[in-house]
Amino acid sequence: MQQTTLGLRDRQRLQTLRDLHQAAVDLALEGGLAAATVEAITDRAGVSRRTFFNYYPTKEDALLGTTSPVVPEDALEQFLSHSADDAFAEALRLVVAIIRSTHLVELPVGLRGKLLLEFPSLKVRLSQHIAAAEGLIATALDERAAAGATSSGAQDPETASALVTLASAVLRFAYLREPGATSPSPEAVDAAISVFRHVLQEMS
Repeated sequence: MQQTTLGLRDRQRLQTLRDLHQAAVDLALEGGLAAATVEAITDRAGVSRRTFFNYYPTKEDALLGTTSPVVPEDALEQFLSHSADDAFAEALRLVVAIIRSTHLVELPVGLRGKLLLEFPSLKVRLSQHIAAAEGLIATALDERAAAGATSSGAQDPETASALVTLASAVLRFAYLREPGATSPSPEAVDAAISVFRHVLQEMS
């Protein structure tokens, strides 16, 4: 397996991300969510308020180790050009890839789930990231359509947009089955897909 060696700047950035996240978690677990203010987090991590906002958009993001989503170019290309029979699965993979792009820090197993269960209001922030991801995908699809950037196996823009919207709904539904999870398990996603397919068949 090829290993990537981080440069000094990248290592320093990662350490600052971790320090801010750990400070936020410690403060929240010690005194509740209200205790984890930006000021308290920066004081404990030993950085400035300006530095904080260079790394995390909100204190909730610092707690979860997340940031605003981006559209991974390779995932978008695969969705637009893939000619597999199950285009819906490809749409779901694209949405999941964008949601994963929000994860800045790799947390210990179960920590995000624990935080979400202890502080349910954090789920609002995750929902905001999902909504932002949907908007990013819609913009990307519109830009590709305007540029005429389609391939012979690609979905037409309207179908692609509908698939992404449906995939986002499935992901939200899967989260309901595992309320403490950051990313739904494959089993929860498969179960959600089955429910949606059944409902759509019943409606057709």
